[in-house]
Amino acid sequence: MQQVRSQQTGKRLKKSRYITGFDGIRALAVVGVIVYHLLPYNLQGGYLGVPTFFVVSGYLITDLLLQEWEQNGKIDFWGFYSRRLKRLYPALVFMLVGTGTYITLFERSLLTNLRSIITTNMLYLYNWWEVGHGQSYFDRFNGESPFTHLWSLSIEGQYYLIWPLILIAMILIIRRKKVIAYILLALAAISGLLMGVLYTGPDALNRVYYGTDTRMFSIVFGALLAIIWPSTHLRKNISGGSRWTLNVIGILSIGVMAVMFFKLAGQNTFTYRGGMFIMAVVSTTLVAACAHPGADINRWLTNPVFAWIGTRSYGIYLYQFPVMIFYEMKIQDIADHPILNALIEVVLIMVISELSYRYIEKPLRHYHYKQLGRSITEFVKPNSQFGLKRLWMLPALGLIGICLYGSAIAPTKA
Repeated sequence: MQQVRSQQTGKRLKKSRYITGFDGIRALAVVGVIVYHLLPYNLQGGYLGVPTFFVVSGYLITDLLLQEWEQNGKIDFWGFYSRRLKRLYPALVFMLVGTGTYITLFERSLLTNLRSIITTNMLYLYNWWEVGHGQSYFDRFNGESPFTHLWSLSIEGQYYLIWPLILIAMILIIRRKKVIAYILLALAAISGLLMGVLYTGPDALNRVYYGTDTRMFSIVFGALLAIIWPSTHLRKNISGGSRWTLNVIGILSIGVMAVMFFKLAGQNTFTYRGGMFIMAVVSTTLVAACAHPGADINRWLTNPVFAWIGTRSYGIYLYQFPVMIFYEMKIQDIADHPILNALIEVVLIMVISELSYRYIEKPLRHYHYKQLGRSITEFVKPNSQFGLKRLWMLPALGLIGICLYGSAIAPTKA
């Protein structure tokens, strides 16, 4: 049987390739989510973009971890966690602080549980807090929280924390790819069954909708695909029939996803007893077709618009709810001009996401945090080399102070 571990751990593997079509998949997913949140009755299944995100994350992270193992015979856990935090935390912290500050200053009706909300998001436990304290994801126009959508980021955060440890344990103990693949398939099936069993009706969705255990099948499918379909082991030169098959699979996958986006409502029983599971399977087949260098679907999903949206999809997803909630609380005629207001909200989301990507996410992703202590020491010196540049820190410190004040005075509701 083929083993996961390379017998030549010192051998340099072929360079990992950037699969541009994945930006296209992310773009389709985040557009579905945004349109659903803005016009829920026009695209009633747009929330299904989240399982697609999960599949892509599951595949990419597992694929990269396996490449590192094959090349080095080990996984640099500290390096992995450091890269994830530098990639995800800056924008998340900025969103939490900015939203908390706005609520404290202008929308104190939303202050309830702010301290718990910020804390659980920082710890990537917010989805479980939502199970017991949050409102239904589908409870539209009833005092919606600008943080509700962050449940999915907590599930991804838990995956990033735990999965590398589980993967290395399976590699060392089980070793054989085929056995690991069967275990992951069983875990995905159990998770999907658990969602169906725990579903009790549209009035009690929180447990099945937010739970890590009932949602993990999407991420597990992505990880399973990376085990059996590693990107660096796929050959570009394939037969015309194989290329045609991959392209058809990709096109059919997009078609099924589109139908589900338009037809599968969040209150539908089938959504939790097969629907989301099917969406995860279809997303997996799309990722598989897109990952193969011999297929054309990757090229078809590659264009400047998809690339822009895909590379900023994290920020777009992150900032969408605060923009929507705060905008709609200030505008009185939302229902009179739904399309116009939706377009305005989209523009606001895109502008904020671009600014965040350019001035927060990219710079802090490449910042050497080992220099942080030295930078702080230099920053507070009377004759600091930073000079008047230090004045730029005053607004940031002000935002943090206001957010902390809001958290301190926020009422708690069980």
